[in-house]
Amino acid sequence: MRIAFLILILGCFLTGCNSKDPYKPDRFLSAEEKDSVLKLIIRYVAKPPKGVTGSLRFDQAHDAFYQTRIIETRLEQFYVAQQKFYFLVSQPAPSLIEKRHATGGWLTVDEGGLKDYAEIFRTWKMVPDTLRQRSYMLFDKMVKNENLAPYYTQNSKGVEFIEFPDQHVFFNVESRSWELRPE
Repeated sequence: MRIAFLILILGCFLTGCNSKDPYKPDRFLSAEEKDSVLKLIIRYVAKPPKGVTGSLRFDQAHDAFYQTRIIETRLEQFYVAQQKFYFLVSQPAPSLIEKRHATGGWLTVDEGGLKDYAEIFRTWKMVPDTLRQRSYMLFDKMVKNENLAPYYTQNSKGVEFIEFPDQHVFFNVESRSWELRPE
């Protein structure tokens, strides 16, 4: 299945599946393939079960928990460039009214599955319409390798865009997790 996934993505990229809406996941992926993408990343983007840390999140004992998270998670945007698969997912966020937060990042795969993984930004929780507008703009800038620093909390002049990274938190690509910056 992983090799078929790779062939589909690369074939679609080469034949121009991205002609009208370059980031719409449906232009690249079937429902089953979208599910495969979410299965690759869910244990990174979703909050783990209570008391579970580090590599314990990969234990099969937590499969049912993460399957529930997959159902709640939406693959909002997707793009392929230079063998990187860029993604934007949104997840429900605790609130009295419906709110979600989004995570934008990229991954690479090989025959063995997930090879490289990085989260570039995570938004503040927002109502769905605002989140869509702001996160899609951030995704476009990320894909184009544009500077996202103006959208960090300390630079955004009171408008909430990116919660992480910030002056205290960064994404560690080695541990594939958000961590506090050393002081």
